[in-house]
Amino acid sequence: MTNRRTRRVWAALLPAALLLTACGGGTGNGEEAVAEATGAFDWRRYEGETIRVSSLQFPWQTAITERLEEFEELTGITVEMDALPEEQFRQRLQVELTSGSGDIDVFATSPQNDATRFAELGWYQDLNPLLESESLTNPEYDFDDFSSTLLESQSADGELLSIPTVVETQVFFYRPSILAEHDLEVPSTIAELEAAAETISADGEVIGWATRGKRAAAVTQIASFLYNFGAEYTGADGFAAFDSPEGIEAFETFGRLLREYGPEGSVNNSWEELLALFQQGQVAMWADNSGQVASVLDEEVSSVADDVEFAPMPGGPGGDTQTVFGWSTAISSQSENVGASWLFLQWATSPEMVEELQVEERVFGGRESTPFGEDIPESFVDAFTTSVANSRSQLPEVIPVPEVRDAIGQAIVAAINGDDVEGAVVAAAEEFDRIVESRQP
Repeated sequence: MTNRRTRRVWAALLPAALLLTACGGGTGNGEEAVAEATGAFDWRRYEGETIRVSSLQFPWQTAITERLEEFEELTGITVEMDALPEEQFRQRLQVELTSGSGDIDVFATSPQNDATRFAELGWYQDLNPLLESESLTNPEYDFDDFSSTLLESQSADGELLSIPTVVETQVFFYRPSILAEHDLEVPSTIAELEAAAETISADGEVIGWATRGKRAAAVTQIASFLYNFGAEYTGADGFAAFDSPEGIEAFETFGRLLREYGPEGSVNNSWEELLALFQQGQVAMWADNSGQVASVLDEEVSSVADDVEFAPMPGGPGGDTQTVFGWSTAISSQSENVGASWLFLQWATSPEMVEELQVEERVFGGRESTPFGEDIPESFVDAFTTSVANSRSQLPEVIPVPEVRDAIGQAIVAAINGDDVEGAVVAAAEEFDRIVESRQP
């Protein structure tokens, strides 16, 4: 993968749908750190301090945790890393930030899901004063290497709220041996996907299709169905539009696929459960975020590491749109260790670390010049680059994202269970509108 090709991908990444409009974060502790720092940049400036980093459990966190000793030796700073499954992490993070305890210094955040709300609440430390300080920012950090388009999704009112760490696009994982066994081509449309899932599931030896079905977690995966049936999350007025005929058909199809060809208990499955099933060879086709590629290709834990290929998500009657999601790292506005935390962010998102994680761990960061690495399958590179070049947000463009995700998730569960889909979608849209209206000034 050449740098030129990588740059072309990033130039197209993250559409305007991801741009953030909100109140900004906090600046007080950051400005104090800048005022107190003098002289040349020094990795040992905060030697002896301890910072707490809070994250969800995912490949980036695992890879960084394994390398923390390097940071501690470089800086003399002790890092206390804690991580939980995503849903539990989100709940605990909001409880702690709401309490104002100041116990969390650095935390993982998803711009699509968190940024507008967290910025409104003032939970982010503005990173610009730190970035602009020659005493606090490594001259070799090369901040300009981050995609400017990507950085727009991390910013509000001129403030930099977080640093991109992981970019994910929805990817179609499939077992080529199983498709070949059933004389099937890789599905390029949702109709072909359903036909393939039916054929594979008929003999009962392997699950034909899997994707998230667990309430709010499933919202990121139904997005491509909505778009590719010609539906939208919202209209121009910001209120629900997914209860259109096209949207209802998307919900019906999504639910039917999992109900008839998916694993048992699909309404309880998020990515953690489905990753395990795919690694164990129990699933023929699976859709989830590109961040799962490292675990799928890990021969020590995946029985299908040598029998997996990748493709963009199949299109539908309304288009061929892919979806994108990202994770970033932020400093809490309540942190009393802003300087030490900023050193951690620089180390974790440095050109060297991003390349190391991308090439060795298959965790894809936000720098333009970083190659994918020779060990990444070409089918994944093609799927990833195709997807990010034709992508839209996986989540609705509203402030109360967690609440509306839950409302949409109820309709997804109803569709999987085979309930009254139209009624459930209409009810979800009404709840969506109620939530959005309640947050308007």
